[in-house]
Amino acid sequence: MVDGKRVVDKRTFVVLWILCVIGSWSVLPYVQYLSIVPSEVSFAKMFLLATAQSIIFFGIICWLSYLLVPQTNLFPFVVDKPAKRNVYPGTLAGIAVGFIIYLLDITSFKSSLLSGAHPPAWAGLLASLYGGMNEEVLLRLFLFTLVYFLFRRIFKFKLQSRMTFLWITNVIVAIIFGLSHLPAAFKLTQPSSFEVFRVLLLNGIPGIVFGWLYWSQGLWAAMTAHFVTDLVVHVIVV
Repeated sequence: MVDGKRVVDKRTFVVLWILCVIGSWSVLPYVQYLSIVPSEVSFAKMFLLATAQSIIFFGIICWLSYLLVPQTNLFPFVVDKPAKRNVYPGTLAGIAVGFIIYLLDITSFKSSLLSGAHPPAWAGLLASLYGGMNEEVLLRLFLFTLVYFLFRRIFKFKLQSRMTFLWITNVIVAIIFGLSHLPAAFKLTQPSSFEVFRVLLLNGIPGIVFGWLYWSQGLWAAMTAHFVTDLVVHVIVV
């Protein structure tokens, strides 16, 4: 079935909810090392706040995604041929995007103060779980699906126009993905057009790739690619 309402498994969204709570823990050492959170906030308090916030926030996000996905012609949970559909494209795309970001960072953006902001590899490894799980659930499973759903409702486009609106949705979500990194970036350096461009480009490129994987291969491929990209950027090349 290509279009119309479809039945989705609630258990999948419950698992994603649990993974997002775990993911909120995994990013804490990274956040603490970069001093994004005020130093007077203890790790225990940060842990409790992150847990409570993620339980509520991602509980709502997963529930809304559960309601939205059947109203679209997106198929984020295809599980046939998992290696061919998810592991291989996700891993290859993640490696390619990770090294593109690295090369841009050491050439075009080598003067950026953000280029040298690298926590220990173990903290980067843990933070990569957050990127692969939490950010993909929020930005692809929920936001991409929501924007695409709204386009279908507003413009009532036919199947022939599907690809055009998928790409428009992808670009919009990729820009939002880049913008979402600006607050943390500006805690580490002074705002400037150069730093804004760097953050938007180095996050927009992977955002486009992850979105393409999401609609063409499924959520698991996008999650794999995001995790591998972060692994390259925050662990392998630091």
